[in-house]
Amino acid sequence: MVAFEISRSLMDEMERLNQSFGIGIIELNANPFESKILFQSRYKELDFKTIDKLSKINIDFEKFIFNIEKILTADEKYIDLSQKELIEFCDSYLTEDSEVEEYCKSKNIPSSNS
Repeated sequence: MVAFEISRSLMDEMERLNQSFGIGIIELNANPFESKILFQSRYKELDFKTIDKLSKINIDFEKFIFNIEKILTADEKYIDLSQKELIEFCDSYLTEDSEVEEYCKSKNIPSSNS
């Protein structure tokens, strides 16, 4: 889980999620080098009931899971096409500070220059 701000009052709940489900928690800063890992993620078996529930709640998550499933179940000859679809669905990798600032501005994400 990634968030720009995590209130101290939620820290106990974040720790519980980490202990129960292995969920990693990252506090993101507009400058990625100032971001902090608050709780390290741990490998856990997939909880398909939760994945199904989240897919029903969040259409973007449902599309993401659909694209991942297509890649995992595709015949060899269709993998490149499925990967291309996933890459187009996901945000691009930003390499320059100016790109990060512009992305934050376009998505109404608070940044250190706001």
